Amino acid sequence: MRRASRILVPAALLFSAMVASSGIASAPPPPVVPVAGLNELWNAYGDQGGHWTGGDRTVSVPLPDGRTAWLFSDTFLGTVNPDHSRPRDSPIARNTLVVQRPDGSLGETLHGGTADDPEALIGLAGSDEHYWVGDGVVQGDVLQVLYNRYKTTGSGGLDFRNTGTSLATFRLPALTPSELLVIPVSDKVAWGSELLEDGGYTYVYGAEQGHLRLARVPVGGLRGPWQFWTGVGWSPHEEHSARMLPGVGTAFSVTRVGGEYVLITMDTSPGFSPVMLAYTAGSPTGPFSAPVVLYRAPEASDRRIVYDATAHPQLSRPGKLTVSYNVNSLDHGDNIADVRIYRPRFVEVDWPPSPPWS
Repeated sequence: MRRASRILVPAALLFSAMVASSGIASAPPPPVVPVAGLNELWNAYGDQGGHWTGGDRTVSVPLPDGRTAWLFSDTFLGTVNPDHSRPRDSPIARNTLVVQRPDGSLGETLHGGTADDPEALIGLAGSDEHYWVGDGVVQGDVLQVLYNRYKTTGSGGLDFRNTGTSLATFRLPALTPSELLVIPVSDKVAWGSELLEDGGYTYVYGAEQGHLRLARVPVGGLRGPWQFWTGVGWSPHEEHSARMLPGVGTAFSVTRVGGEYVLITMDTSPGFSPVMLAYTAGSPTGPFSAPVVLYRAPEASDRRIVYDATAHPQLSRPGKLTVSYNVNSLDHGDNIADVRIYRPRFVEVDWPPSPPWS
């Protein structure tokens, strides 16, 4: 049975191996409420074993029939011991999909290979590239998902590099992978960190060494050709795209709430940071406001990191936003000793945010 030996940390977060803080994070964040139902749902599902037992990225895409496709990057599979440890030879698939039923319960974990010898759901046989999830949208009878490709360059947990972006298509309702297409963009930007459909366009946000970049296509046109935001207009040339905002993570979210666009990310300006920030803009292209501190994740420590803050608007109540973030340990042994570390956390934040003194 093939086993992966480690979980890799997303590349755009690798400014530092230290948890840090910044002037942005100096103000105390307002009170935040964990979403107990979602946290308990995923912990109970993972503890059962026999499918997903932990993963990162945590993208949710509502499907037309009332189900939800939950997309993950590196995913632990296999069994869980009674003491919440996992066997050292637990398999890791580089990407998976967990199906949530219309009644809210979690169903099967979709992956490649077999139950005894699992592989990534999306990838090319014999390739030395692996695929990490960006974001996905439904178009007609298909789910389209952008993945970033990475190649391992050494034996260390941080030894890998971005090699480009691909579009995977899943046929509905079976969620069968049907096509994998290379998008003709460079390997400098992790395109597809967020997909936002608005005003007849799908806006494709990307991260490049902690900086926000933006492309767009007509709705349904992720195959291209893409146009790239230059700071003043749109160009067919990726090299003309502009850096829009510093300090964003490899993954983040942009959500339209009323008449404004809300970008939520973990603050990466100082390195690994436990601080969740929100920026607002009047259009998908910005400019974005000064950041507001939403939350300080308590799990962060000298070797545990938090990352990939992502809003889930379809799960959010009026006046609130449900946001997930991921937790990982820089010591792979920690994730073996305690399955609960490497799982998403869900919190509910006020939107518009309450001042910290209210």
